[in-house]
Amino acid sequence: MIAVRCIALLATFTILTVSSAGAASDELARAKDLYRTAAYDEALLALEEIAGESSGTIRTEANEYRLFCLIALDRKLDARVIIEAMVNADPFYQMTTAQASPRVRVMFKDIRQTLLPGLVQREYAAAKSAFDKQEAEATIQFDRVLKLLEDPQLTPNPSFADLKTVAIGFRDLSRARMKKVEPPAPAETPVATQSASINNTPLTASPAIGPAAPPAQSASTPAVYREGDPDVVPPVALRQTVPQWMVPQGTRPGAWQPEAALELTIDESGNVASVQLRKSFHPSYDPLLLKAAESWKYQPARRAGVPVRYVKHVIVRLGGTN
Repeated sequence: MIAVRCIALLATFTILTVSSAGAASDELARAKDLYRTAAYDEALLALEEIAGESSGTIRTEANEYRLFCLIALDRKLDARVIIEAMVNADPFYQMTTAQASPRVRVMFKDIRQTLLPGLVQREYAAAKSAFDKQEAEATIQFDRVLKLLEDPQLTPNPSFADLKTVAIGFRDLSRARMKKVEPPAPAETPVATQSASINNTPLTASPAIGPAAPPAQSASTPAVYREGDPDVVPPVALRQTVPQWMVPQGTRPGAWQPEAALELTIDESGNVASVQLRKSFHPSYDPLLLKAAESWKYQPARRAGVPVRYVKHVIVRLGGTN
C-alpha cells in the first residue's frame, strides 16, 4: 500500500511540473502578443515575472523580449543591464532571434565585446582552480577558455596569445592526468576452499577469518630510490634544458616566484617517467617547464652497479637550473 502511495505522489509531482512548464510557455506567448501590439510596459511586467520563475529556453526568450521592450521604451541603461546578465550567464550566447532589430543586434554585440576580456579571465580562473583541485572537469573548462579566445569578437591582445599557450598546456596536462587514473580493481569473489598438491601432498586453503591480508608487492615492481639512500649513486643530467622565460606583456613586477620546484621520477634508462610541479614559478611558464622536463635525459642512478629508479628534485631559478 505504501509503494502504491509513493507512485501516486511521484505521478502527481510529474504532472504538476509539466503543467508549470506549460503555464510558463503560455504566459510567454501572451507576453509576446503584448509586445507585438506595442503594449511594452504591460509586456515588460509579465516578462520580468516569467524570467524570474523559469529556466532554460523560456527564461532566455523572456529576457530577449524584455530587452526588446526596454529598447522600444528607450531605456538603454536598463537594456544594458539585461544584456550583461545574459552574457555573464552564458558567455557563448549570441543574439540570433529573428525579432531582434539591427539596432538591438549592434548594441548586444558592442556590450558583449566589452565583456569578453573579463569573461576569458573568469573562465581561466575557474579552469585553473579545477586543475589545482585535480578535478576531471578541468579539461572541459580549459576548452571553454580556448573557445572564447577564438571568438572573433574578442579584441586582439598580445597577452591573450600567452594565455592561449598556458591554457593549452594546462588542458593537455589535465587530459594526461586523467588518462593515468586507473579504474578501481574489480572486487574478487571469495573462494570457500581451494585444493592443490605439492609432491603429491594435498594442500587445502580454508576461508580466512577476519580482514584479508594486503597483497604482497609484485616482484616485478621496481624499487624507487631517493637522495640519502645507502649505496645509491644519484643520476647525472645529460640533457636538462629549460624553456626561455618571457615576461608576459602587462605583467606586474613581482608577479612570479623566484624559482620553481619539480619532482622527477627517472627510470632505469635515464628517461623521465613522471614529473610533478611542487612549486609554481608563473602560470604562463609552469606548463612549458613541465613539458620540457618530460624530455630531459639522465645517466640513470645505480645501486651495486645496476641501473635503478630514482626520485630527483630539481630547482629551476630565473637564469639557471640546479
